[in-house]
Amino acid sequence: MNTQIKGWHKLVIIVTGILAFLVVGVVVAIPWLLSELIASSQPDAKEEEKISEQAEQYLQMKYPHMKYEISYVFYDNGSQYGNFDYAAVILNTETQKTFMVYENRYNKQIEDDISIQEAAEFIEQVKPKVYSYIEKKFGEPIGIAFTPSSDIAGIPVLNISLNNNKEEINEEMFLSFIDYLQNELNIKHARVFITYDNETEIWDKEF
Repeated sequence: MNTQIKGWHKLVIIVTGILAFLVVGVVVAIPWLLSELIASSQPDAKEEEKISEQAEQYLQMKYPHMKYEISYVFYDNGSQYGNFDYAAVILNTETQKTFMVYENRYNKQIEDDISIQEAAEFIEQVKPKVYSYIEKKFGEPIGIAFTPSSDIAGIPVLNISLNNNKEEINEEMFLSFIDYLQNELNIKHARVFITYDNETEIWDKEF
């Protein structure tokens, strides 16, 4: 009996020691993890200064006649954008429009998003015309999504879902629509997807 009691006593001591070690580890680790988390969410002053200087040089070379001011530096700690961490937010003091200048993490080039903004504005303008054409030629669509690219080198994507059955769609209709996008709406580049027949059939073209 005494041997059993001693064995249990030893086991209790070992388990208590392990639990105490884990508790101490957690108590020590939590503040450290919190400090690391807070530090990672705070912008780096050197990086902010770096992108500001880069933006000044870039703007003087690319837009020598633009009147502007650097409003602030945006730190993308939430990964809202995929191609940079820091961007200088620029105010064009003549147009009162803002845009961003940043170093693209992939090609290491300084870029701005003016062309991306212009593409987004253009797409908003042509969306009603696209819808009108589809409705007239194919009938009321299930859905249309015309999405601008978030990358300067990328192209916008046009997704159209139709109610039509397979026998109601042919290649000539699809190519006529592509011709309309290019020559009537002056869309230079796009990736077009048209699904129909309960989404079992698809036309796909990039230009």
